[in-house]
Amino acid sequence: MTSSAGPATGAAASRPRLSLPRAENGLGSVLVGVLVVLVGLPLLFVLAQGVFPGIGLTPDWSFQPGLLTEIGERPLWQASLVNSLTLASGAMVLGGGFGSALAILRHSVAYPGVGILDGAAWVLLVSPSFILAQGWVLFASPSGVAANSFGADWVGPLVFSPGGLIVIMSLTQYPLAYLATSAALRWDDSSYRQAAALSGAGPLTVLRTVRLPLLAPALISGAILVFVDVLGDFGLPAALSTSYSYPTLPYSIYASVRQSPVRFELGGVLSFYLIVILALAIIVYMRILRRSRFDFLTNRASRVIVPRARRPWAWTAVTVLVVLLVLGIPLGSSLQVSLSRSAAGGLAPGNFTLEHYGEIFARGSVMLTGATNSLAIAATVAILTTVLGFLIAVVLTFTGFRGKVFIDLSGTVALAVPGIVLAVGYIFLWNQPVLAGLGLSLYGSPVLLVFAGVATALPVAVRLQLGALAQVPPAFLHAAALSGAGLFVRLRTVLLPVVAAAVVSALAAVFASSVFDLAATTMLAPPSFTTLPVEILMEFDRGHYGYATAGALFTAVLVVVCALVASRLGMVLLAPGAPIGPTRRGAAAPTDHASPSSRTTRGQLP
Repeated sequence: MTSSAGPATGAAASRPRLSLPRAENGLGSVLVGVLVVLVGLPLLFVLAQGVFPGIGLTPDWSFQPGLLTEIGERPLWQASLVNSLTLASGAMVLGGGFGSALAILRHSVAYPGVGILDGAAWVLLVSPSFILAQGWVLFASPSGVAANSFGADWVGPLVFSPGGLIVIMSLTQYPLAYLATSAALRWDDSSYRQAAALSGAGPLTVLRTVRLPLLAPALISGAILVFVDVLGDFGLPAALSTSYSYPTLPYSIYASVRQSPVRFELGGVLSFYLIVILALAIIVYMRILRRSRFDFLTNRASRVIVPRARRPWAWTAVTVLVVLLVLGIPLGSSLQVSLSRSAAGGLAPGNFTLEHYGEIFARGSVMLTGATNSLAIAATVAILTTVLGFLIAVVLTFTGFRGKVFIDLSGTVALAVPGIVLAVGYIFLWNQPVLAGLGLSLYGSPVLLVFAGVATALPVAVRLQLGALAQVPPAFLHAAALSGAGLFVRLRTVLLPVVAAAVVSALAAVFASSVFDLAATTMLAPPSFTTLPVEILMEFDRGHYGYATAGALFTAVLVVVCALVASRLGMVLLAPGAPIGPTRRGAAAPTDHASPSSRTTRGQLP
């Protein structure tokens, strides 16, 4: 995450601060402590397992740095590393290129249905990867939709191969590149293209020599995001485990902890390599951006006005085909199977049934129990994460707290590190005998599901609220401070109503994403505590495809409805009064009576 805070300069820097140091430092210190517990210590214990296997958990643990060099001698370790790098690199190239190409199309010509590309990207972005992967498995398996409904027996061998998995991950993760490139295409300086056109360059030449080089930061960032997300993805290998053997780093880490006896060295070494690869990817990305300048917009820049397509029907057909490919196949296959008595029965009328959905509401339904537990955990995670995200965003935006660098870094680490690694870290940390002696052994408790959910979703909540807070003038808070309002009174009565929309958006987004958190629930859920993702995965592994897909689709609809209701209710509760500022015609704008030299810059919370 990036902070909009910056050091005060000039007259503002030499002016006496209006902030309350105790409140500011106290809030910042509490947040640092929370991030240490949620992110720092679990990650530290994961890395320590690579050279101290079983540290604190076994009586004979010792320092064994040679384990890090044994990856070339152990076939499983080597296969996991090679497969993960192959999958992530292939998806980075194919998915990054596919997403960027769709974004360029979206912002180059206008035609009926062009907005569907945006909707498809967001649906894929919020859909759990393991449910999308299950849809592809149901489509391509020998007794799946492609073979039984369309007679396409050749699809299975094509999909269940390294190349096929790269294509699936590219079609699933391309929205990251699509959104990154789309954001860079909203503004344009036409003088560059006009100069190229006057020199005789055609449209394709202008695209290749002008537009693409200027879009380099967005293209690179989109490709890197795809690489990072695919490298740490746990959903695809989990969904494929019963159909195709393709060990990856996240799945091998999961297997090392779930098997008996526990393989501490396997989980630690593979987690170490996974974190190192992710760190190198981010470092390479930052170095690429720093070597060249890409700030090409001038005062002539304007929002892009997309011209009408010459052959709109052709581009509409392309868009429909893309949506059918990326959404129709996985989600359509899941829907068909959920409405079928047998996956092998195809589209025969007699194969249609609603019995799988009826089983969800039957007395004693495990799926319904899992959905109830997961919704309760997600609601708790959403509330806690939104509150913490709001406070962190306030500290990063308005305060001069010295620990802001650590807070910012922790958020970046939590965003990049896969959920499976953090979950393993929680197991290693909260199983320590020292904590058990203090009565703090939380392993086997649903509390860890909340902790892991907050740690995973916190960077998203902070990012969603940082932009809104950056638009709030510090003078609002200064006026309240001069009136004697304390820190939390100012945050609640001044700042919160102004950014209520962003707070509610963060709440809904975190809630929706936490319900299907497969990595954390698979690793940390107590045996007697049923959760929806684990139940869906278990039923899928048992071959109960109709029941598993019915539970996934029903809950997905329920989550969307709950998120919409929470958004509406949140707006009512957080902004019950009239908005601050001139909202009626003729209303006077608030006046800042402070002189320019005495205005407080960001970096100080009054």
